[in-house]
Amino acid sequence: MENEYILQIKKLTKKYKKDTVLNELTVNVRKNTIYGLLGPNGAGKTTALKIISGLLKPTSGEVIFNGHKWSRTDLFYIGSLIEHAPLYGNLTAEENLDVITTILGLPKKRNLEVLEVVGLTDTGSKKVMNFSMGMKQRLGIALAMIHNPKLLILDEPTNGLDPIGIQELRQLISSFPKQGITVLLSSHMLSEVEHVADDIGIISNGVLGYEGKIDSSQDLETLFTEIVKKNRKQ
Repeated sequence: MENEYILQIKKLTKKYKKDTVLNELTVNVRKNTIYGLLGPNGAGKTTALKIISGLLKPTSGEVIFNGHKWSRTDLFYIGSLIEHAPLYGNLTAEENLDVITTILGLPKKRNLEVLEVVGLTDTGSKKVMNFSMGMKQRLGIALAMIHNPKLLILDEPTNGLDPIGIQELRQLISSFPKQGITVLLSSHMLSEVEHVADDIGIISNGVLGYEGKIDSSQDLETLFTEIVKKNRKQ
């Protein structure tokens, strides 16, 4: 049933001259779940997420959001943290959020609400330049969800984090579906996605080679390796 999906990517293709980054990519993301888009570096994951986030235009194909064809007005319901969080190092966490709430015309109380969600209410007057990598990632997520999106896109969210930071971020991401927020995250770290995802898609060389629910009886590493090798040969 199509109405169970908050996001459907249909035959999405992105080309740069003769270089095909995405080749008829098709992805189905169910509402109130965590979808892990797996793939090696350079597989096309970030390109796909940038198209969904309105940062790039596809060469062909379409994006269906919440049952209708994607348009830029849907960005009010989509939050994203792609590559690096756009943070002001000389401001505090609350001041960083205040920039966005002012632009969007949101109430100031929303700053404290999202800081509580990501566990940063005790940072006070501490400047973001003095935050750990994990704290910066959590603040980036707070910025992405300040407008209470239905879909939260996270691109390699655990990159550069230590084991404690990874565990804290994993717990945070796992809490979102219960709040009515669907999460689409990309990663090349199989173990991290395996811990949090309900569904996965494996992309290699711009092609989706597998999509399905996480199966605890399945060896994800073996499946991932098979898909990547197969698409590299094509």
